[in-house]
Amino acid sequence: MLTGSVLSQFNDRGFTFIAVDTEHNIDEDVFLHITGIEDQAQANLFVRGARIEFDMVVVSRGGRDRPQARNARLVTDSADARPVTSSPPAQRGNVKFWHAMGYGFVADEKGEHEYYVKSISVPGGYLRQRDVVGYDVQRSREGMTQAVNLRVLHWDAVGDPFSDLIDMGHPRWAETLASLAEPEDWNYRIHPAKDLFVILRSYLKYTFLRLNELPNHLVYSEDERALAFNTGLVTAFQEHIYALFRRRPDDELGPRWVLRSFEKASSVPFLELFGRNLPPLASYFDDPAQLVFDVRLPLSVNVEHVPHDPDRFPDSLNLLTAQDLAAQVNAKAPEAVERVRRNYKTAIPQFYRDGKSGQGKMQLLLPVALLRRDHAELALAVDRLDSGVYLGRTVLTLDWAYNNARLLTRPDTDWLKP
Repeated sequence: MLTGSVLSQFNDRGFTFIAVDTEHNIDEDVFLHITGIEDQAQANLFVRGARIEFDMVVVSRGGRDRPQARNARLVTDSADARPVTSSPPAQRGNVKFWHAMGYGFVADEKGEHEYYVKSISVPGGYLRQRDVVGYDVQRSREGMTQAVNLRVLHWDAVGDPFSDLIDMGHPRWAETLASLAEPEDWNYRIHPAKDLFVILRSYLKYTFLRLNELPNHLVYSEDERALAFNTGLVTAFQEHIYALFRRRPDDELGPRWVLRSFEKASSVPFLELFGRNLPPLASYFDDPAQLVFDVRLPLSVNVEHVPHDPDRFPDSLNLLTAQDLAAQVNAKAPEAVERVRRNYKTAIPQFYRDGKSGQGKMQLLLPVALLRRDHAELALAVDRLDSGVYLGRTVLTLDWAYNNARLLTRPDTDWLKP
């Protein structure tokens, strides 16, 4: 491997350059993107002057061949040595807000000031609301005061297995997974989000939560230093894609397992770890009949609960009262059943978690066309009760409905395509 020194911290676009040591006879600085780091949890340690070793490839950019680093890692004195970190941060506070795209705000201990923070300033890019952190303060080129050089000082479980058990690291994990999987639009259709992978982040979280409930669906390597699970996604060649995690050192704060990579089923290093015990797919139902709406059964609508959130309805109906909105949905529900009668695939299954108990159950989503008979504006979520009737409990926006339905399938019905 080549050796050299980092010229600056990663910029907002996620890259920097390496000054290569003279004995390698490379006169040009080498480009390093954050995805070229071997251990994403150490991204914030790639600061000016940090000593690293790396592989180099030649990439054609703008008609010119340019060197680019791969598999970059910090140089340590021995195989077991830990990288030397910077001096302790000057201030202490709490994470007030953290977005999955890798940015948020930190409030000082007195609650008098808030500072913007980006994932590039965080070890591995991972923070959670209420984490206690140490940090330095600096002013950006745009004049914004922001927190940098963050260190997690106190970490507690919050009761969410996705946050408590696994560390997904830098938010670019979603882009990495999407590029490995068969092509799919992971953004909302009606109101696109800034996060192009907003549906994928939700999909992976709730896939993990389900796997965590099922026996032997989170699989450990024989030495228990690695963990893997089946993402439920496949490559363009229909190979299963697995999420692979490494065990966090005992003296580090944070979730026990840190994302290492996403691996195809044919990956030799992955097969060496799990070849005899490949992680299984998540399962969500025991009876396939739960996936199909039985048009022989009656449907009732919970008219008191359906309009509880008027923001889910089209803006053109914002002058209607809650009673009027409920009446609109109740009147259109039979039309939704007729659409299912003509095409059973119109009813889309979703795995729904109760907000209070956290328990999961199957529901079906039916299209509700309030303004035009040929165009659905909402999805009606219905439960099949033990008494043999369906109950429409609430309505969802189409973006929200697709996001939920994607956990089980890629909906191909015309009214819910992303």
